[in-house]
Amino acid sequence: MREYTVADAILDTLKAHGITTIFGYPGGAILPFYDALPSHQEIQHVLVRNEQGAAFAAQGWARSTRQIGVCCATSGPGGTNFVTGIADAYLDSIPLLCITGQVPLSMIGKDMFQEVDMTGITLNITKHNYLVENSEDIVRIVTEAIHIATSGRPGPVHIDVPKNIMAATHPRHFKIPKVNFSEIDPTLKAYQPNSEMMLSEVIDLLNQAKNPVLLLGHGIKLAQAESLANDLVMTLRIPTTTTILGKGIMASNNQCYLGMLGMHGFYASNLAVHNADLILNIGSRFDDRIVGRYDAFSQKAKIIHVDIDASELGKVVTPDLPIHSDAKIFLKQLLTHSKIKPLAISDWWEQIRQWQKNHPYQIQTADFTIRTCLEAINDLIAKEPASYILVTDVGQHQMWAALSCNVPSTWQWLSSGGSGTMGFGLPAAIGAAFAHKDKTIICLSGDGGIQMNIQELGTLAQYNLNVKVCILNNGYLGMVRQWQELFYERNYSAVEIPSPNYQKIAEAYGLKGSKITTKEILDQQLPALFTKKAPQIIEFKVKKEDNVFPMVPGGKTLGETIME
Repeated sequence: MREYTVADAILDTLKAHGITTIFGYPGGAILPFYDALPSHQEIQHVLVRNEQGAAFAAQGWARSTRQIGVCCATSGPGGTNFVTGIADAYLDSIPLLCITGQVPLSMIGKDMFQEVDMTGITLNITKHNYLVENSEDIVRIVTEAIHIATSGRPGPVHIDVPKNIMAATHPRHFKIPKVNFSEIDPTLKAYQPNSEMMLSEVIDLLNQAKNPVLLLGHGIKLAQAESLANDLVMTLRIPTTTTILGKGIMASNNQCYLGMLGMHGFYASNLAVHNADLILNIGSRFDDRIVGRYDAFSQKAKIIHVDIDASELGKVVTPDLPIHSDAKIFLKQLLTHSKIKPLAISDWWEQIRQWQKNHPYQIQTADFTIRTCLEAINDLIAKEPASYILVTDVGQHQMWAALSCNVPSTWQWLSSGGSGTMGFGLPAAIGAAFAHKDKTIICLSGDGGIQMNIQELGTLAQYNLNVKVCILNNGYLGMVRQWQELFYERNYSAVEIPSPNYQKIAEAYGLKGSKITTKEILDQQLPALFTKKAPQIIEFKVKKEDNVFPMVPGGKTLGETIME
């Protein structure tokens, strides 16, 4: 009979916190963990094909459930393969617990086989990280790590466990300690009620504004405050825009919703923000992709910035009224304030409607393009919107999906925002599929992005997941090619990318593959392919050169958004 070890204690601590699934890949330094796994049948281990896939799959789980995602890998290259997924989670505030094995404690610093300083590497891309030096600390460390990852502004936490510590004996019976960071947690003040004076000032600024705009960011989703945000919009009747990660907060047909803003945001959204005299930003960090030129951003506007992370207040845009608050608490208080009322902004609405009329987004195209395919996919989603989760990779298709496709809730839209990581789509879709076995997961990927983590088709096949992998193949690294066309005199340097025969690749993995080359074939075949509750690899061979518009060129303001 196996001795009870630190590895067992880790797994039992995970179970005590409700963890049921781990995405990982074994190796020498983490073998004691994998030796313990079969004794913990309550936890399913998903064998990915690359450690980066494990980190992204854990993100797919976390983004779609609002719960922590867990992944594990061995030392050295196993850990370094994690890094891209950890950095992606950090920039998008996704709660992950990343566990790596490490060389024995006494050997650290001696350049052992597969030794890498993982705590040094992950220091700037995690909320916190640990190198475990004493076996008796493990339950406390895992408990703290989960609390840190999921509380306040969420994010990834990394635990590096030397092999000898992982294999050490541990008492079988233990208590999960209570975590109390009240003296050092910088977000605790954000959960305190906001002052009456401050709330009154917010409402006074709103009522005085002639051209107000409400900006809703990912913080609304993380606070689970979508319903309250919609209540505020409808109470004020205020023009509202969202970031790409805020997609799904509002219904696309809500008359107050202007759509996404930013580099490829809707024209009316961008012009409204550029010409606003008041911007109420709740839960967005003013990323450069939504601001354009920081030195010229909304110079006519007073800015109210609400954020759970005080370090974001004034970091890149200086607000007139910074508010350190959880989005849900702020919204609840604002909605119950005695002075709140609909805004008198009919002239402003008339101007916005004119922008929408003069510069509409073109969903339909004459050629067979990515937008043609997304329109058909969106029509299928619209028939049973609760049945789908939409996951994108990164590139042109991601921007078009954000503009063209509608999702009924935030957890049904998964996309890499701050990091913009190609290769995100397929493994994240796999993670979402494990979390939502009753849903159809749509993975939208370009021909560049899919080839970054194409090996995860092996994971898809092994577990027979209901994921529709839609490869939008234009033969280019499309977003880079677009910039080269518009700003580098069509000097197409290293952007034409050949593809394999995706149908044969699918067949090699034991999966079903299809190829769609025309609108007629699209209309005939796509509904049936989406109906089958099984993995499908679908290649859409689309027009090679097509550009995403609207667009804010580099170095320009939101007011200089171009449509062609």
